[in-house]
Amino acid sequence: GTNQAIRLLASFQGVNVNALGDTVLPIINTTSYSVANVIVTNASTSLTTAAAGLFTAPAAGGTAIVANAALSACTAASVVSQRTVASTASQAGQNLYFNVATAQGAAATCDVFVYGYDLTFA
Repeated sequence: GTNQAIRLLASFQGVNVNALGDTVLPIINTTSYSVANVIVTNASTSLTTAAAGLFTAPAAGGTAIVANAALSACTAASVVSQRTVASTASQAGQNLYFNVATAQGAAATCDVFVYGYDLTFA
């Protein structure tokens, strides 16, 4: 296949990390993929108490691509935090779910970018 470079699979700007629950990240133009990197950046404030993860189903269900973990490394808009990817298994679902398990406790947002391999033509 000619489609095997790491590329953007999904993104969401302005995720509210002061509210518990899911933000849906639609998968961009592929039906089979493997997540390699998850980046959290552009925090509107230092995320001292927020914790979140990335999952294949709502409510932290399905496969944990990134387990729920503190976002405390995100201390400013210029900080780029690469999250620990727990599963690189091939996925086919057309949405991923960024689940905030612990709210920040004050108004706060961040941007989430998911990169990986498009396996559609593998």
